[in-house]
Amino acid sequence: MSTALEANAANNARGDRARRRRWRPARDAVWALLEDLIAEGARVAVVGAGNGDDLPLGRLARRAGLLDLVDLDAAALAGAVKRAGGGATTRALTEDVTGGAADAVIAQALGRAPAGAPRAVPAAPVGDGGYDVVICDLILTQLLYPALKRAGTLSGAEIDAVLLAHGQAVTDGVVARLHASAPVVVILHDLLGWWKGHQQPFALDAVLRARPDAALRLARGGSLPYGCDPWLATRAVGGRVAKTAHWRWPFSPGADYLVFGLVTTRRAD
Repeated sequence: MSTALEANAANNARGDRARRRRWRPARDAVWALLEDLIAEGARVAVVGAGNGDDLPLGRLARRAGLLDLVDLDAAALAGAVKRAGGGATTRALTEDVTGGAADAVIAQALGRAPAGAPRAVPAAPVGDGGYDVVICDLILTQLLYPALKRAGTLSGAEIDAVLLAHGQAVTDGVVARLHASAPVVVILHDLLGWWKGHQQPFALDAVLRARPDAALRLARGGSLPYGCDPWLATRAVGGRVAKTAHWRWPFSPGADYLVFGLVTTRRAD
């Protein structure tokens, strides 16, 4: 089992009915962003689908003609396909969207592989490619950090150094793959979190009340994750952010995240 898979599978295994109920408002917010983008019969891929607890899978499946759920974790995907229900042809595709680049960074950081030039994320489209819309589901913060943290051998400062050195390059590569897969890429990104011992210099409600541009300016004054910026990655691929929305993700009792949803296209579009 790859290091990245082991860490993300452990997170996926925590899913339960209480969590799915708690996340219903977040699913509604995702659908509000997607509803006008997904045409009847569209080919859609969700990258980082996992359990799909944060996604309106049923509504996606009923609208799309093909719904590919892509993730490292085959067990989680099996449950997500069941929850999608009827409608589209829904498929589970087990794939590492970094093409091994994340595992290579992690192995070097943990001393399990010799230092060397970073492995590049492949340029090929994800899944079968040729999609109308690809949804990147809260994975950019999860490409490296969970596995580095789970290893238990690196200090917080050492993990930060790895993310600062390699995280954005991996993120840029993943976002480039997504844009090679569809003309429209929707990136769901958990930008900030609030929980005991990890507060921000402003309240989540203050960000939620603000319009998207003002909310982003305020949010960028908080404690941001390193090496996983979707705005930078979109610019790096020659893309633009056509629309932005933001909402609360009630992750667990006492822990909330601020999610930004970015509708992105190539500038030529």
